[in-house]
Amino acid sequence: MSARANSEERRAPGVLGELRDLPGSRSFVLWFGVLGPPLAWAVQLLLGDGLFELGCGPGFVTREVYGLPFRFWDFLMTGLLLTVDVAAGVLAYRAHRQLQRVDLPNPTVLGRARGMALAGVASSFVYGLLLAFGLLPPFFLQTCSRSI
Repeated sequence: MSARANSEERRAPGVLGELRDLPGSRSFVLWFGVLGPPLAWAVQLLLGDGLFELGCGPGFVTREVYGLPFRFWDFLMTGLLLTVDVAAGVLAYRAHRQLQRVDLPNPTVLGRARGMALAGVASSFVYGLLLAFGLLPPFFLQTCSRSI
């Protein structure tokens, strides 16, 4: 450690210790907050349609997967993906609150991290609504029914 860094640490050890613990713009938590919810929604779109497409095919007689109906698998998949979405939102919110307590003379890096945290919270909210909307079709649509 250099003498300059050592003297800075003696003057303000709390600030430097706090800065090491803050999530930066390269942090997994911030990237998970921003990209986790849209990826969860994409998985719901791909796996949900694929599950019903596979199960409603003419060669699939039982209309069940591992002895459980499609509605169960749809609810399970949506519940797990909503859990991922909520976890991403909570982590982004915690990072945003942690970043709000710090002031730096050069706010560029800190502002970028704050923006990513806020985008993660917004992303989690928007895609959480889309994921929750995926719970409605099993209540209103018949599984494997023919169209008009």
